[in-house]
Amino acid sequence: MKLLKRILSGDLNGREARRYVAFVSATFWGLIFLAWLGYPAENKYSIMTHTFSFLGSYETKHSPQWWWLFSLAMLFWGGAGIPLSLYYRRRFSAVSRRGAWAGAGLLIIGCLNIALVGVFPDAKTQLTETLRVTDVHEKVAIFAAAGFILGISWHGVLLLKDWLGKALFGGERQLAQRGMIAPYLFWITVLTVASYFLIKWEFVYAERKAAAQAAGVPIGSSWSEAMNTRYSFPLWENMLIYTLFIFLVWFAVSLSRTDTD
Repeated sequence: MKLLKRILSGDLNGREARRYVAFVSATFWGLIFLAWLGYPAENKYSIMTHTFSFLGSYETKHSPQWWWLFSLAMLFWGGAGIPLSLYYRRRFSAVSRRGAWAGAGLLIIGCLNIALVGVFPDAKTQLTETLRVTDVHEKVAIFAAAGFILGISWHGVLLLKDWLGKALFGGERQLAQRGMIAPYLFWITVLTVASYFLIKWEFVYAERKAAAQAAGVPIGSSWSEAMNTRYSFPLWENMLIYTLFIFLVWFAVSLSRTDTD
């Protein structure tokens, strides 16, 4: 019970934090793998054409039988991510107590909304006359992304504060170590590449559409025309979700190396 209480409060030492993220990673991706295995072969799931959330859609064209495994995975990620956020808070308190709470709060917003992604699958079932389940799904997914991106960025600011404080004013550096640069470089690189291709597609599609209209030939929607190309939204959405999870785990492990075992 004492260990459980410490986990829930984020009061873990370095070795315990590493074991915790290993458990969370194995459980989450194990559930996602099972959801992928349960996706009907005839529906041909591919990251080039299917968003991550399609693994959890109970519509006939997606995964009507095993969709709930995805929901369970997202609920687990959301719940398990809160103690990890509180672990960040405990460690970053050495840099700024208020800043650490703000960073943890942003990550917890991400966690709560990622859990709601599992509660509200990407399905067109009507909740009210004007509201579908997928409408709620899209909104909580946006809030989840905002919480995580802002939380990651805020912790980067705190690390920069720690680094510059040492460089400019002397004293001891609390957390900023070279090992923490790599997760940020990884995250920023993938985010930049994804943004580049998704933004560029808007211009590429506009040119293609204008050319098609001038030639009097039909052209599909922006979404459909991008499928199976480097401009595919599902491709980059999947890549960013994988990158986000890897970053959170990698950063926690890097952070734990500065903690006592």
